[in-house]
Amino acid sequence: MRYPTNGAIVWSGNSRIDGSPIMAIVTGLRTASANPKTGDMLQSWILRSDMHPMEAIKSGSDYGICGSCIHRADPLTGIRTCYVLPFAFNSVYDGFKRGIYPRVAPATLRPYLAGRPIRFGSYGDPAAIPPRVWRSLRQGASGHTGYTHQWRRPGLDDGKDLFMASCDDEQDRADANAAGWRTFTVVPVDAPVPAGDVRCPASEEAGKKTTCANCKLCSGAMADRANPPRSIAINAHGKAKKRYGAGSIQLEVIQ
Repeated sequence: MRYPTNGAIVWSGNSRIDGSPIMAIVTGLRTASANPKTGDMLQSWILRSDMHPMEAIKSGSDYGICGSCIHRADPLTGIRTCYVLPFAFNSVYDGFKRGIYPRVAPATLRPYLAGRPIRFGSYGDPAAIPPRVWRSLRQGASGHTGYTHQWRRPGLDDGKDLFMASCDDEQDRADANAAGWRTFTVVPVDAPVPAGDVRCPASEEAGKKTTCANCKLCSGAMADRANPPRSIAINAHGKAKKRYGAGSIQLEVIQ
């Protein structure tokens, strides 16, 4: 079943990170995703509702949707290592400004999610949005993936059932595991994955054995707490490589 429009605004309000005005838009309700790594997943975009995404990035106002993620644009150099390319979220924001996305309750979309997985936070940190929104969407989907850098922050650590803790080094991973999170850790380009973790099956290093849509391991702490699935690790890829000792590559400079 396909929705009348390709996207919908499922929530708008104040960011749980800093109180700024933000929104969550689900897209892919009528068209399949062409992303080769994720496969055909519904996407969800967390954006400032009061300014263009590029203005938010340049001014640092994207803090309300990304928190202290190390891949945001550096305020001094303008270098941004986020793997999400601007054209993706810019087009979603442009659609919002054109008024093509209706505002709906998350539960309204459940019949249209059936049989399809959804990606929580295709851009933006899903912890900025009340967890009830994601839990409502999850009820209609065939599965989900989600990642948060906010797992250390009191009051924003209530999504263990929804998200993986995004970790950028071994200390992050150890701290998050100790706090009860399953983790998704980025390790240096040529490094082995941490003992006990599994290499991302959709990664190039793993031979792209599957897609996120089929795998769905990155879905937080699953119901079987006695035998939880292992945490996931991936070698640095894309723009993030330089932060992990991969040498010189071209990075995106926000001007």
